[in-house]
Amino acid sequence: MLLNASAIPADLTELDRWVLWRLEPVGARNAKVPKSVDGRNASSTDAARWAAFEEVIDAWARNPKGYAGVGFVFAPEDGLVGIDLDDCLTPEGKLKEWACGIVERFGDSYSEISPSRLGIKIWARGKLPENVPGVKVADGSIEMYDHARYFTVTGNVFHGAPRHVEDHAADLLRLYEHLVRPRNAKDWPLQPLAGGRIPHGQQHQTLLSVCGTLRARRVCDEAIMACLQAMNHRQCEQPGTPEAIARMVRSTRTWGTR
Repeated sequence: MLLNASAIPADLTELDRWVLWRLEPVGARNAKVPKSVDGRNASSTDAARWAAFEEVIDAWARNPKGYAGVGFVFAPEDGLVGIDLDDCLTPEGKLKEWACGIVERFGDSYSEISPSRLGIKIWARGKLPENVPGVKVADGSIEMYDHARYFTVTGNVFHGAPRHVEDHAADLLRLYEHLVRPRNAKDWPLQPLAGGRIPHGQQHQTLLSVCGTLRARRVCDEAIMACLQAMNHRQCEQPGTPEAIARMVRSTRTWGTR
């Protein structure tokens, strides 16, 4: 998959957390091995082996056949969390049902399609009690990291996701609890209802997220209003008043200037 460097948000490219990667045999399988700009193995725990985004791009340009792509390393001081939804897309690119609620909830934060074209990676601001290396979900899996790991980065934005990373500290902890304590936690509470309907109690945040995404894409007020009013009327389990939707649109007018 080609790298779309211009789509990667400044929230990430302005940090010196970048490596290259390539597939190499590790044991009985191939693994995505991180590399530093000098070609040696990098480490997700050794900041001396990381580089600025521009340095990594330049190193790849000098040796385009030597690497498969670039990667971003998570460091605890940055307050960034990565959610890796593995095998959440069909070969046709359709989002599988088990991933809909998560993608919807974090829809106002940067997300992209993984190199395999079958997964989605999401970045959000927050912290985790610990990394979640992999939890099976239906026919896929979910991983969550905020330190000592790296994500391959493609810049292949998923369905017009915004080019910034939003604060989702509370949502990240809810998802963490759901994944690591399945016997004590209820089902992920943000899964949409059948037919894409939005459950009562989630509609404000869902519509606000959609509004933020449209703002980031410089959509005009009239179009945002029409979209949110249609979602409110047709998809919300208990629709709000048209006046409430209008207030929401007005309250987010400054978002498009960030």
